[in-house]
Parts: sequence; structure tokens; C-alpha cells
Amino acid sequence: MNKVALSSCLLTSLLSIAATGQTAETNTTSDTQAPAVPPQAQWSGSSELGFIQTSGNSDTQSFNGKFNIVRDLQPLKTAFKVEALTSEESGDPSKEKYLSEFKLDYSLGEFDYFTSLLSYEDDRFSGYQYQSTVSLGYGYRAWNDEQGKLDLEVGPGYRRNALETRNERGEKIEEEAVGRFSLNLEVKIGEGAKFTEVITIEGGDSNVVYKSDMGLQSTLVGTLAMKINYQVKHTDEVPEGTKNTDSLVGVTLVYSF
Repeated sequence: MNKVALSSCLLTSLLSIAATGQTAETNTTSDTQAPAVPPQAQWSGSSELGFIQTSGNSDTQSFNGKFNIVRDLQPLKTAFKVEALTSEESGDPSKEKYLSEFKLDYSLGEFDYFTSLLSYEDDRFSGYQYQSTVSLGYGYRAWNDEQGKLDLEVGPGYRRNALETRNERGEKIEEEAVGRFSLNLEVKIGEGAKFTEVITIEGGDSNVVYKSDMGLQSTLVGTLAMKINYQVKHTDEVPEGTKNTDSLVGVTLVYSF
């Protein structure tokens, strides 16, 4: 009986040790194969606001506002931008312009990405009811470090514009395939200061549009900065009674988040 009891005790001890080892192995495997936490989307953006009012020999009011937001969840990056500009002279509107853009980038590697863009512009003094473009293309990050970045994009697109009055051919809608090129440059020029330049060229058989947005931004305090920017838009062929080149010099306060 003593041998039987001793054998039973030894068997029970061995089973307990085996069970303990299996449990430890299971816990270790569970810890090793724990599901990875999905990456969190990085949100960023900025809002700009500028206002000028003069009185005396001429009464003018001018408002300039911008808002853009970016959601970066690699390999996908989404950006949305809206702009508004209004101006009055002696109570009569002299400028009214609204712009919105939706951009989607898909990273293909460290330097390459696929890009798509949808833009819509409503300029009440341009001779158009609206101007819109949709494009697809290839992007290349030529430079990207702590001192700045340079993105180059090229690809095909489609442009559709609605005229306020019919042209000499009796048409009110202008539409054509276009080629689009874009350059986006940002350079850090000092503590809290940076220079930006965005150039876009859209060309088709009947018209070519050039855009440039140059800015100089300097931090005032925290996330608040002052920005001076110069915008130029040149259109080769424009509706009768309008000018080919439109420019704007603006001073705005910028809040980044």
C-alpha cells in the first residue's frame, strides 16, 4: 500500500508540474502573439482669418478665410481645404470667391505615391458660374526632412467650367481633358518661420491655367502665427470682359492644430 500511495503521489506531482509548464507556455505564446494595436489616424490642420476695413475717401471691407484639415493614416492620407474671399467698396461687392478641394494620396513607398484631386471654384467676378477639375496622378517626394519638403505631382485630369453667358460658339459649358502638374514646397527659414510655395499648371487643347500661392509664415505665440501670402492665377483664354491675370496679397492670422 505504501508503494501504491508513493506512486500515486509521484504521478500527481508530475501531472501538476506538466500542467503548470503548459499554462506558462500558453501564457508566453499568448503574450508573444498578442494582436498589434491598429495605428491611430494623425489629425492636423489650420485655419486662417484676415479682415481689412478702411473709411474716409473710400469705404472698403475685405475678408479672407481659409480652413484645411488632414487625416494621415498611412498608407492613406486625406486632405480637405476651403477658402473664401469677399470684398466690398462703398457697399457694392467688388470680389467674391469660394474654393474647395478634396485630395486623396496613397503611399506606394518611401518616395512614391498615387494622388487624386477634386477641386471646385466659384468666382463671381470671373465670368464663370463655376470652374471644376478632377485629376489622377503620380506623386514623388523629392525632399522630406526637418528642414522642409518638396512634392511633385503629374497626371491626367478632366476640367468642366460653366460660363455666365454663352461664348461665340453658343456654348455655356466648357469641358476638356487636361494634363496637371503640381509643385508643393515648404522650407524652414528660421525658428518658428517657414516659406511655402504651391504651383499648379492645368493645360488642355483650348486653355491653360497657371496658379501660384506663395506664403511667408512666422509664429507669434504657441500655435498662433501671422502669414503673408501672394496668390496669382493666370488663364490664357477668359470670358469677354474679364482679365487674364488675377492676384491677391493677404495678411492673415493662422491657428494650427
